[in-house]
Amino acid sequence: MKNPIQAFLEWYRSLALGQRQYLAHMYIVLTTRNTADFVLAREASPERFERHVVKQDFPVRMVAKMMAVRAIIDFIFINRELLHRKIPGAPFVADIAEKQWRKGLESWKILRSMELSDFYTNLWLKSELMTENGFDK
Repeated sequence: MKNPIQAFLEWYRSLALGQRQYLAHMYIVLTTRNTADFVLAREASPERFERHVVKQDFPVRMVAKMMAVRAIIDFIFINRELLHRKIPGAPFVADIAEKQWRKGLESWKILRSMELSDFYTNLWLKSELMTENGFDK
């Protein structure tokens, strides 16, 4: 069974660089407590975002983190026009073609309905907890 974090990273890394930069930057801006992050260089955002996503933790916390990432990525896709106008550092969204956005959104919907679905993440979590407790998968 594929780890939901790994599935997310495979999807994220398949996106065009500009789209990865935008999603990472917006995620950071929307979740940070440090206002200096609003001016984080777009080139630095993907690496920082990936470090956050891959940080190891207990399986329950890893699933909870992925649910938060999933919700925020949904929010970014749904509200990208509004975010483009209202969030510092968002203007580079104009660099990303509409066709690229649609392609990214379609692949996101597939990932979200599969490896990031509530059902799948619940099964993965149960499997991990069983392994942790000495039961075979």
